[in-house]
Amino acid sequence: MLTSCVESVCEKPILKIEGTPVAAMAYTTYFEERSRYEDFIEAGYRIFFVNASFTSLPINSAKTGFTPFRAGIYEDEEHPDYSEFEDAVRKILKKCPDAVIFPRVYVSMPKRWVKDHHEETVPTLKGGDREMLFSEKFREDGAALLRRFVRHVKASDYASRVGGWQLCGGQTQEWFHHNLNGCLCPNAEKYYRRWVKEKYGADGAVLPSTEVFESKNGSVLQNDENAKRYVRFSEESVAENIDFFAKTVKEEADFSQVVGLFYGYTFEHNKSVLFGSHGLGRLISSPYVDFFSSPNAYTQNRAFGIDWADMIPVDSVKHHGKMAFIECDIRTYLTMGVQESRPGVYPLDIYPVGKSSVWSGPPTPEGSREALRKCFAHQITKASAIWWFDMWGGWYADLLLMDELKRMLIIYEEEPNRFEDPLKAEAVFFADEKGYENLLSNSSALSTHFEKGRGIIGSRTSMGLTGAPYDSCMTEDAEALLDRYKAAVFPFPVPSEAGERAIALCRERKIPYLAATPDHDTLTPEEIRAFLKENRVHLYTENRDVVYAGQGYLALHSTVAGEKTLALPRPMRVVPVFGANLSAQTTDRITFFLAENATALFRVENA
Repeated sequence: MLTSCVESVCEKPILKIEGTPVAAMAYTTYFEERSRYEDFIEAGYRIFFVNASFTSLPINSAKTGFTPFRAGIYEDEEHPDYSEFEDAVRKILKKCPDAVIFPRVYVSMPKRWVKDHHEETVPTLKGGDREMLFSEKFREDGAALLRRFVRHVKASDYASRVGGWQLCGGQTQEWFHHNLNGCLCPNAEKYYRRWVKEKYGADGAVLPSTEVFESKNGSVLQNDENAKRYVRFSEESVAENIDFFAKTVKEEADFSQVVGLFYGYTFEHNKSVLFGSHGLGRLISSPYVDFFSSPNAYTQNRAFGIDWADMIPVDSVKHHGKMAFIECDIRTYLTMGVQESRPGVYPLDIYPVGKSSVWSGPPTPEGSREALRKCFAHQITKASAIWWFDMWGGWYADLLLMDELKRMLIIYEEEPNRFEDPLKAEAVFFADEKGYENLLSNSSALSTHFEKGRGIIGSRTSMGLTGAPYDSCMTEDAEALLDRYKAAVFPFPVPSEAGERAIALCRERKIPYLAATPDHDTLTPEEIRAFLKENRVHLYTENRDVVYAGQGYLALHSTVAGEKTLALPRPMRVVPVFGANLSAQTTDRITFFLAENATALFRVENA
């Protein structure tokens, strides 16, 4: 197999294959029959994530019953079926013998296991049972299937082109609990009771009721200590199992290949404190994990005119020597309903397309190109890797879009050798994942990402409309990172102990901070902008346009059409990359015209 690693230089993660830096941009799809591998190969892409599942049970067990997989590899353990995965691998390698394959493995148990180990399962909202993610039996048997799968791949005829691994699990493969509620059920009691005994020395712990987590009459604060403990347990215990799975693959790959997780959605919650994926602090320093993945945030159905922010605190990920390998599932004018994409398979009431749906793309090729540009500008200024997720297939099958994706790869190929960052963020936006235990589900602090402008997610949207680029970090990293910034913003309305320490550090080090509270759980763009301006944070624009800056790039995404001005902190050499019609120049002020919902990207160097 190919050797691979993530090497951090000046906190910039570089993916290396066989010791050589490569552009960390990839392509994947769920529906192999609609894949456009040939388009991406022709455009120069060489990294491909290929999906594999141990089960044929749904990946969306809580809401829709959807699964993209036609067969689970280990539904018949005596006669495993690797064909769905291997057909895709061989299809890619036939067209591109030098492709690098990353198996994207859904670690979830087959039907027989679920039936035979009912005491290790949780009932799902759609009916049927699935493995509890903190189950020891799941950890033991899931790891055994992982070893079997990796060994099969190592012995295969395509092993020489396998370069890394991504591990998925739980609801929608994103390590959310299968019931989206902490796997809270009678079967969890034995694990919770033992965890409380080990952690707090207390015997006889009982499960909290479901009701104790729910907001009533607009309440925000959680006051039940047992409920808070269950939130901690439901996150930390799952993270321990995930770390064990990562360790298993690392060992089987002789510690010579990267292993990543589809995990760590610290800013996302789906209105629940028991959502899952809030144990990043347990995994971010793991020697077995090299990258974390999440999608571009689905805030307000991915409307133009706002930042499609990161779900994970990417600057903490980089600080710990890991790579943020972001899923960019950008819808386009070619995106059809899942029912049209695979006729006769799925019911009509799931993943609806339409005017108000996140599953719909812009209506034109030009608008779709702007969506790609907006996404790319964000990711390149954060030094994040990208995998274009052509979810139902055919989303980018247009010459205009593929030309753009080709150009983006060429731009990104320059990145491994670019370490100068003349436009570093001066503000930090803190993620306080343990702060979820202090909140109630369905409260205003946890407004869903499809609602406008409320709670933690609303504050994050506001942060993207201030004219000041920002870093996102975990409160646990405040001690190491806080001195880099002129100002700090805390969007979690009730801090955890780590959040309280971070706020105390701001006071000690005389770093101004702005914090949400239970009575004021949403920070507006106007108040954040005023706070940043008062504390000498550089604002690139006075308008409510979205500004990205970092890694030697500067970008503006327009909320309305018109003449745009970007004020630089000092005279700099500015070279247009896309979106703006002006010449390269040395200046401290860039003026250009931009259409509504368009994005302009510039390369910026010290003069």
